[in-house]
Amino acid sequence: MRRFLVVGHRAATTPSFSLDDLAGAAGRMDILLSSANAALLLAHDIRRDAEAALLLLGPPDPPRLVRILGHRVRSYQPDLRSNAALVRKALDHGSRVERETSPGILASKASFEEALDRLGPTFVYLKQGGKDIRGQAVPADATFVLSDNQDLTPDEERAVLARDPLVVGLGPHAVHTDHAIVLVQNELDRRGV
Repeated sequence: MRRFLVVGHRAATTPSFSLDDLAGAAGRMDILLSSANAALLLAHDIRRDAEAALLLLGPPDPPRLVRILGHRVRSYQPDLRSNAALVRKALDHGSRVERETSPGILASKASFEEALDRLGPTFVYLKQGGKDIRGQAVPADATFVLSDNQDLTPDEERAVLARDPLVVGLGPHAVHTDHAIVLVQNELDRRGV
């Protein structure tokens, strides 16, 4: 299973965010949704062996964890607006107990460390300047940790590093979060992992 944990530092945690302003009023929810698409979608199918975990840390009620399971999700489209509606529905659930709010979409209140605990135990931290992924043995069953358009905070980075991750980079240039996921998927697909 390939899992991708994407931290949305400003992503809205209210189900009333506007579907018409995912980049602005929803706190760059567009980045998280594009990342989920990169993790889960193929040209004409869904990756059944992948999971996108979106950690929403913006106002008014953080933290919220929304997990999208490739092997169970239904009604998942390339369209960000439609998928944003699924996230909105997930945000109606405000309990610490994880619950399926739509087929294959799980929601709960969970901190960054709690999200890591749920998704572990093996982690790959995607970080500019890390060891080149092409020269590393990447575990087949791992959680890849990324952030939105902001770096992980020092506390978040400490929490990841405390779990002894493989720290890898994807090349000489910084890339967008969703592009990083595509590069990882392609690299692992080529390896047959």
